[in-house]
Amino acid sequence: MKFVSENPVTTKYLKTWAGDSVLHQASYYFWNQGTEMQKSGLGLFQSLLYQILRSSPELVQKVCSRNLHHEPWTMKELHDTFKRIEQETRLNAKFCFFIDGLDEYEGEEKDVTQLLKTLSMSGRIKICASSRPGRQYETFLQRRSRTFDIAHFTRTDMRRHVNQSLQQSDKWQALVSSNRILCEKIVEEISVRANGVWLWVSLVTNDIVREADKHETIQSLYDIVAQTPEDLEKYFELMIGKIPKRHRDDMAIIFLLVVDEVHPLPLYGFALLEQEKTNASWVLSSPMEPPDEQKIQIEYHALKDRIRNWCSDLLVVDDTPQPSYLVHSVGFLHRTVRDFLREYNLRMHLKDGTFHPLISLSRICLGLLKALPIEKVRSVEVVSRVMALTQELLYYAREAEIRHDMEQYAPMISILDELDRVINRWTQARDSPKSRGFDVLGEGEKCDFLALAVQARLVRYVKAKLEANPKRMNKSGRPLLDYALRPRVTLILMPYHHIRDEPSVSVEMVELLLSPGFNADPNQLVRSYGDRSVWALFLLSIRGTHDRESKESGPDHQSLNQAWYAACQQLIRAGARSDCLSSGSPNYTSGEVRIDPEEAASILTRVFGTDRANMLIQGMKNQETERVGHSCGIM
Repeated sequence: MKFVSENPVTTKYLKTWAGDSVLHQASYYFWNQGTEMQKSGLGLFQSLLYQILRSSPELVQKVCSRNLHHEPWTMKELHDTFKRIEQETRLNAKFCFFIDGLDEYEGEEKDVTQLLKTLSMSGRIKICASSRPGRQYETFLQRRSRTFDIAHFTRTDMRRHVNQSLQQSDKWQALVSSNRILCEKIVEEISVRANGVWLWVSLVTNDIVREADKHETIQSLYDIVAQTPEDLEKYFELMIGKIPKRHRDDMAIIFLLVVDEVHPLPLYGFALLEQEKTNASWVLSSPMEPPDEQKIQIEYHALKDRIRNWCSDLLVVDDTPQPSYLVHSVGFLHRTVRDFLREYNLRMHLKDGTFHPLISLSRICLGLLKALPIEKVRSVEVVSRVMALTQELLYYAREAEIRHDMEQYAPMISILDELDRVINRWTQARDSPKSRGFDVLGEGEKCDFLALAVQARLVRYVKAKLEANPKRMNKSGRPLLDYALRPRVTLILMPYHHIRDEPSVSVEMVELLLSPGFNADPNQLVRSYGDRSVWALFLLSIRGTHDRESKESGPDHQSLNQAWYAACQQLIRAGARSDCLSSGSPNYTSGEVRIDPEEAASILTRVFGTDRANMLIQGMKNQETERVGHSCGIM
C-alpha cells in the first residue's frame, strides 16, 4: 500500500481524475500491535481529517468550528465533519485515501463497512483499501467494480523472495550445487502453496533455513514443505507442537500474557515476569529507581533467545537500536497469531492452573512504573508514561474484578495500595499546587487514589478500603458519589467496547456508595461546581451526553442509557430531590440555557421517555411524601 500511495504513476492518474481541483492524498495504516488510535475507527477518521486540514487549513473554521479547543472527538462528530467537507460547495478539492490493513481494525467487523460507506459517500473521494481475505466486509468490497486479489500478482515476487532468503544459508547453497532441480522444485512449491499469504511463505522459508543449517537432506526439506498445512491455524498448532515439552509451561504463561495485554510489553517486562517466578510479591518491595541500563542490555540477548526458544516464531522482538528498558517491544508475528491463541487452549500446557495473567500484567505495569526516573518528574514524556501505565494497570484491575473470584483477586488489593503509594511519590515530587500533570486523572490535588479507583469502577477495592476506614467517604473536593456518576477517567481508550458492552457509569459502584454504612448523599453540594448537588450535576451531565449522542442509537448508547436509569433509581431511593434544579437554587446554567423549576422532570423525560421518566418522577414524589410524614411524626 505504501508503494502504491507514494508511486508517481498513482499521483499522475489521480491528478488526471482531479482535473482543475486541488488533489489531496492521505493514508492510514491499521496496526493491531499499536496504540488504540492505531487500530480503531476513531484513529482512522482523526488521522485522515488531520491530513485533510493540514493540506487545506482554510477548512478548519468552516467544517469543525465546534472542536477548536482540544475537545475529544466522537465518531458522530467525525462523521458529521466529513459530511460538511463534502457539502462545502466552495471547496475546489478532491481526495484519495489509502487505507491499509483493514483486517487489523480492532472492533466489530461490520463497522468497517460503515466506515468505508461514510468515506466513499462523495464523488470527490476515492478510496484504496487493503485487507487479507475471510472477513465479513469482504462481501461489501467485492460488490465494488474495481477489486483485485493481489495474490494473483505476487507469485513471482514470492519465488524471488524465497530464493534470496534461502541463498543466505551456506548449507542451502551446497544443496543447490548437488541437486538444483529439487531445490528449484522446493522454491516453486512454496510460492504455489502460499496462495498469496506472505506470512506462510516467511514461516516455511524460516523452517527450511533452520533445517538446512542442521544438515538435513534435500528430500527431508522437500517433505517439510509438502507436509506443512496451508491453513495458518493448523500451521500455528504445528509450531506449538514442535516446542519442547519442558518449555510449554513458560510458553503458555507468555502467550496468556500477550493475549490479555493492552499494549505490547517491552522486553524488560519479561525480565520482571521472571522475577515473579521466584517471588510473587517482588514488586511490592522493589525500590523506585531505574534499572542498570548496561546490565539489562546484556541480559536482553539471553532473554530474547529464551522467548524465541519458548514461543517459536510466533512472537517477535523489536530490535530498536537505542538501549532503554522501555523499548524492544515484544509482539505477535501477525494478528492471525493473536486470533489463534485467543481460541487455543493454552492452559492445558500449564504445570498448574493457578496462573492469572491479569494479576501478572498488573505487577509488571507497577514494576515498569517504579523503574521510571523520578528525577525527571517535569519531563512531559515521563509524566505521560506514568499516566499511561497507571491507566493500563487500572484496566487490568477492572478486568480482574470481572473474571476472578475474590480469592484469585486478593493480590490485586496490595498491588493497588502500592500503586497509590507510587503515585503519591510522583505527585509530591511535582510543584504543588500549580502542577497540572495529573489533572487528566481527576481533580488536581483533591483527587485522591480512592477517587481514581471509583472512576475506574474498582468496586471490590473501593469496598475494601471503605470498610477498613469509613471516614474516607468524607474527602475534600468532589464527593466520591460524584466521581462514580460523572467519571472523568473511564478508561474509554482501553478495549472495553471490543470485549463487551460496558457503560462508563458503574451502577454497582453507585449502589455500594449509597449502601448503609457508607450512606453517600445524592443531595450533597459540590462547591467547585457552583454549589450544585451531586444529583443535579448528574442530571445535567446525562442531558448533555444524551443530546450529543441520541442520534447514535447503537448498543453502546442504549447500555449507557440503561445504566443511567438504574443509577437514577438508586439515587431516588436514597432521597434525591425533585427540586434540585429549581429557580430558588443558585443560578444554574447549561451552555446558555437557564434551568427552570421543571427541568429535573423534563430532563428525565427527555433522556428516558415519558413512561420510564414518570416512574422516576413518581418515585421522587413518594420519597418526598415519606420525608414530610417523618418530619411531622406520622408513622
